[in-house]
Amino acid sequence: MPVTVVVARQTDVTERLPVVGSLAAREEVQVYSSVQGQAIEQILVEVGQHVAKGEALAVLDMTVARMLLDKNSVSIMRAKTAVSVEASRLDVALVSEAEARKILERSRALQPKGAVSQQVLDEHQNAHARAVAELGLARQSLALAEADAELVARERKEIELTIERSTVRAPEAGLVLKRTARIGAMTSGSADPLFVIARDAVMEFVAQVTETSFVRLQEGMRAVVTLPGRDRPIGGTLRLSAAQLDPATRSGEVRIELDDDQGLRPGVFARGSINASSRNNILLPGSAVKTSSGQNSVFIVKDGVVGVRKVTVGARQDGFVEIVGGVSDGEMIVLKSGGFLKTQERVRPVITASDRPLAGNMAAHLQTTDHEGTLQ
Repeated sequence: MPVTVVVARQTDVTERLPVVGSLAAREEVQVYSSVQGQAIEQILVEVGQHVAKGEALAVLDMTVARMLLDKNSVSIMRAKTAVSVEASRLDVALVSEAEARKILERSRALQPKGAVSQQVLDEHQNAHARAVAELGLARQSLALAEADAELVARERKEIELTIERSTVRAPEAGLVLKRTARIGAMTSGSADPLFVIARDAVMEFVAQVTETSFVRLQEGMRAVVTLPGRDRPIGGTLRLSAAQLDPATRSGEVRIELDDDQGLRPGVFARGSINASSRNNILLPGSAVKTSSGQNSVFIVKDGVVGVRKVTVGARQDGFVEIVGGVSDGEMIVLKSGGFLKTQERVRPVITASDRPLAGNMAAHLQTTDHEGTLQ
């Protein structure tokens, strides 16, 4: 009796853990205004636009600041005038003190000779003391005027900085993901950010995996991600695993860096699989494996005689079963295990043409769920 068989062949098996998630920005940049309590006057960008670093995003109302700047201009003129006046007074005080000192020195030189009386000497000493006091006062007045001028100049810089900061700019280049800024709204550091930008527009795949899968994953594992509207999946690398599981859901977040993220948008649903392990085992069509009372077995044809062999199975996917133990490379396995065959029955094995390449090149990528050997 002819029986269709497949030849068991060792092949590389890559076990893949399926994951479901969505695209998200790798790094989100929150943009706030450093000027608080000012109304938003203009909005220059919208969600979905790419922006360069330093590009203007919004402009605040600076009416009050410009009025303060005009007022400050007047204050600066007054301060400069005051400095000039006090500097002139200091020059006069310096000249007066110098003259008084010369007169005093002359009187001191002549007084021993009797040319100058003691009364005149005392008057000259008092005059010099007054000149010295006036000089000190002039110096203090000039220092105060200069301090006032410096304070007014500093105030001007602060006002100019406020006006400069009234233009909210992008701290990093990227894609605008969110805009909460509204014309007329007041800026506040405690409110939501005015804009959220995906830094450099880099997107990655974010998924939640169950506890059993999570403990098997390691950073650097390769993955593939399938997106709607794309003919081909995108390769990627497991970049980051959560530090701990969510105690409520017993799941953990993983982030997969994509090889090609051009044109991708956050929030898009996607499916993927992570290459959890690679090994060399035998793959058989699922129809060749019989399961009964929790035991797995296959029919083996040797020297034209049918025999039953218990096997240990691994992962199952896409109609194939991984055989971990019980079958050796090169053995002929009945393609369809059924009740019509009996042990020790003589048959004529026929290797199916469609299964000849399967023996050496089966689907070597298996996807499993948390329970190895079961379908998703």
